[in-house]
Amino acid sequence: MKNRILVVDDEQAIVDLLHFILTNAGYEVASTGRGDEVAPLAREFHPDLVILDIGLPGLSGLEVVPLLVELDTPVLVLSSHDRDDQIIEGLEVGAEDYVSKPFNHKELLLRIEKIIRRTKVEQIIQIGSIMVDIRRRVLEIDGQEITLTPTEFRIIEYLALHAHVPVSAEELLKQVWNAEEWIQGPEMVKVNISRLRKKIEPNPSTPRFLVNRWGFGYLLTDTQEVS
Repeated sequence: MKNRILVVDDEQAIVDLLHFILTNAGYEVASTGRGDEVAPLAREFHPDLVILDIGLPGLSGLEVVPLLVELDTPVLVLSSHDRDDQIIEGLEVGAEDYVSKPFNHKELLLRIEKIIRRTKVEQIIQIGSIMVDIRRRVLEIDGQEITLTPTEFRIIEYLALHAHVPVSAEELLKQVWNAEEWIQGPEMVKVNISRLRKKIEPNPSTPRFLVNRWGFGYLLTDTQEVS
C-alpha cells in the first residue's frame, strides 16, 4: 500500500510541482487549494501526511493544523522563507515540521520520509499476520484488507493495543460501548466477536487470531506465529 500525502496550497504551480515530485517518489497524492476543504478530504483520503501552506482561502493553514491534529494526521508546513513567525506559530499549534519556499526537493522528501516513518511506528500494530492501522482504521490479515464496521474495528483496535493480554468482556463493554453496566452487554460482546471471527478467521470454529482464554478474556494474536 502506497503512503498517501495530501497537498494543500492555493498556488497551482506549487501543487503541480509537489504532485510531480511525490508521485515520482512513489506516493499517492491528493490536493486542494482551500483550507475549509482539508478536514473533510482528510477524513475521506486518510493521508499519512498533509503538506500545508499557511496562506489559504476558506481557513488559514494555522486554523487547519489543529483540525488535523485532532484527526491524528501529521502536518508539514510550507512557509515563505521570510515568515519565521508563521513557522513558529505552525509548530506551536501542532505541525510536525516545516519547509520554506522555495524548497530543495531532496530535503523535502527526506523530511517527509522521516515524519511518516516516525508516525507509522506509533500507529501501526503488527501481530504476526495481522496489521492494524489505527489512523486509517484498516485491518489487514496476510496482506488482505478486511472490511469492518466501526464497532468491530474498535474491538480490534482495543485488543491490538493490549496485544497478547486477555481482555475481559466487561472491559470491552466499557471501552468499546462506554458502558459500565448493560444487561445485554455480555451477549452483545459475544455476538460481535462471533461476527468478527466469521470475517477474519480461516475456520471460525477453531480461531487462529481472535481466541478466548477461558476465565480471562479475549486475545488478539496469531497462533501460527507463537512458538
